[in-house]
Amino acid sequence: MVARGQVVLAEFSATQSNASVVAKQILSKINQGSDNNNDSNVSFSHDRYVFHVKRTDGLTVLCMADDAFGRIAPFAFLEDIHKKFVKTYARAILSAPAYAMNDEFSRVLNQQMEYYSNDPNADRLNRLKD
Repeated sequence: MVARGQVVLAEFSATQSNASVVAKQILSKINQGSDNNNDSNVSFSHDRYVFHVKRTDGLTVLCMADDAFGRIAPFAFLEDIHKKFVKTYARAILSAPAYAMNDEFSRVLNQQMEYYSNDPNADRLNRLKD
């Protein structure tokens, strides 16, 4: 999921679950407070999954992963998604309505999820980052 504040700009889910509902609750939670533009990397546990969140320059990128997946690969995925999203949409991010980029960018989310989940090169890359 990619969001500006609580406005979801794009999302993709490979499973039928309540992940989107939980992700939106997390967005709401992290956007409360006086300064919601703080850059951060955080993780939240929910059942047997972990929601990883990267906030950079007012843009929030969020993914759900199995607890056994660790933290390195999910945050590498989030960094990759953030860079691709900003490169693709640049200033349009600032004023785009909800789901404006979903048709196009959900395919990118799907492709990158497949890569980080299954490609041995992604695993080697993550081991190098340790």
